Amino acid sequence: MLEQHGAEAGGMANGRPQVTIEHAAWLGPSALVLAGSLQGSTPIVRAGDERRHPDARLLEVDGTELLIFTLPGLEQLLGGEGVLELNVGDAAVDLSAKDLSAAVTDLQTLVRRSLASYDPPERNRVTEFLAATLDSVPRRERAALSPRLNAAREALRERLPACVISENQPRGLHLDQVLAVDDRSFYLEGWLHDEDMSVTRVTAVSPEGSRAELLERMYRTARPDVATFFSSHTDAPRTKHGFHCFIELGAPSLAGEGWLLEMETVDGDAVEVSGPPVTRDTIAVRDTILRDPHHDRLPDEELMADHVYPAISRIQRQVGEGKVERLVQFGTPPTRADVSIVVPVYKRLDHLEMQLSEFVSDPEISQADLIYVLDSPEQEDEFLDRAAQLTPLYQVPFRVAVLERNVGFAGANNAGASIAEGRLLLLLNSDILPDRPGWLSRMREFYDSVPHIGALGVKLLFEDDSIQHAGMYFYQPPGSSVWQDAHYFKGMHRSLPAANVARSVPLVSGACMMIDRTLYQHLGGLRKIFVRGDYEDSDLCLQLTESGRENWYLSDVELYHLEGQSYSATPEQSSDRSLANRYNMWVHSHIWRDRIEEIMRERRRMDSEASPQPAD
Repeated sequence: MLEQHGAEAGGMANGRPQVTIEHAAWLGPSALVLAGSLQGSTPIVRAGDERRHPDARLLEVDGTELLIFTLPGLEQLLGGEGVLELNVGDAAVDLSAKDLSAAVTDLQTLVRRSLASYDPPERNRVTEFLAATLDSVPRRERAALSPRLNAAREALRERLPACVISENQPRGLHLDQVLAVDDRSFYLEGWLHDEDMSVTRVTAVSPEGSRAELLERMYRTARPDVATFFSSHTDAPRTKHGFHCFIELGAPSLAGEGWLLEMETVDGDAVEVSGPPVTRDTIAVRDTILRDPHHDRLPDEELMADHVYPAISRIQRQVGEGKVERLVQFGTPPTRADVSIVVPVYKRLDHLEMQLSEFVSDPEISQADLIYVLDSPEQEDEFLDRAAQLTPLYQVPFRVAVLERNVGFAGANNAGASIAEGRLLLLLNSDILPDRPGWLSRMREFYDSVPHIGALGVKLLFEDDSIQHAGMYFYQPPGSSVWQDAHYFKGMHRSLPAANVARSVPLVSGACMMIDRTLYQHLGGLRKIFVRGDYEDSDLCLQLTESGRENWYLSDVELYHLEGQSYSATPEQSSDRSLANRYNMWVHSHIWRDRIEEIMRERRRMDSEASPQPAD
């Protein structure tokens, strides 16, 4: 025990403040915890003439004060000539390295001697207080601190009886998955059986000791497997046993295992279950959440708004923009390009030759800044080798931008736009093939001729000459709260007169979209909130509308679109894309619902006024 007295203050011994440090422990090179009677003191570190103020937190537990303070390089400072100054009111207590060494022990000893005798609720407060240290130490020290905090949690926590899963038990709890969205956000999946509705608390406990209450916020869903197990003596088939719950902890959690769920009933009976290892791969977490077979039906408003969207949107922010790791020029670039064509490539490397074989007959393409953005960088060697072989054959100049990692449709287009040289951008899918030469100049001339134009799209055709795209609008299926995008005249023949009129439309497809490059960059490009490649184009068109621009459809440019072939499409990938589409649909509608309803009311009014009126 270390006792120190200051110069003058109240709460004193002999007129001087008394500070008693029972134990101290280093949590890491930048964090120190003191336990004792600290008089609510605040720390300052003095090193020569320099005074530094650590990040300090104080907790009082049953008469003992815990003080944790963090400062980069703190251990080194105090191990040299530095002095720890504890300020109590107007007085100060100085502790040298020698003074501290008399009290410093390891964390486990501090926990055992100073904290282990408290009641369980107080010990829970202590573990959460300790866990919060992860938030204030430098990131490089967190990995080493996490297991120390886990050991402290294990020493302090009340060990509850293990939950016994039996068809004859009225209650059961299981944690199936712990999905790390980021260091402090997690998506939990499991099931809860509560036959007599007596459960009052379900608490998730991180390995480091942070706690989150689940019962009132978890989303309940059907679990036929659990219902069948408990159906012998209850109406379990009508019960939604499964749960999904997105949680945000008060402090980061880095450990790969050690999660607990605690369950307590109205009578005070409590049990616990251990969780599985944490899944941390960002893309695997995202796909697991979207693919989960126990979702009732996506999109569900409560599930999406409270759980899925908060998790996926954070993951999408982590995916980030595409960073060009390597840029390679093939052929002689044009002296000055008016249009930059950005073509994302993901897996389907054969599309490079497919497009070049069509572009070779159109001299306008050689005067454009043609950029292929490889969004599957693991194929870099194969793609660059293929590009080198095709260049002398087709003699169409182009650049290949290899991304640092896969970032999806929006990130790949934005990466291409970031290195574009033309004043106009043409976003073009790799499965788009022109019907005849001259289409690029017609798009450019039309774009330049229309005042306040936003995005320009063209007629896209299926292989049988039926229309795939002639501009788009919004459609709300009967009984649904979600708006979908839909294509004008889809499936009709390309010669349909109504489809052969240039006109303003609510939105156009990102499969072939022309836009002013400065305008695109001003809006931030395609937003990354969507997964894989749906509704980014609609979102951009609505942003353009909000900024006072009009989106246009140009009918006399016709291109073939091998829809859905610009990405690899195994059965599993097709299923994942379908689930991503449903998620994107909900997000898009969630953001733009009011504006879409306004746009479609105006469109219906305009269509009604344009329709022939019956004669009197």
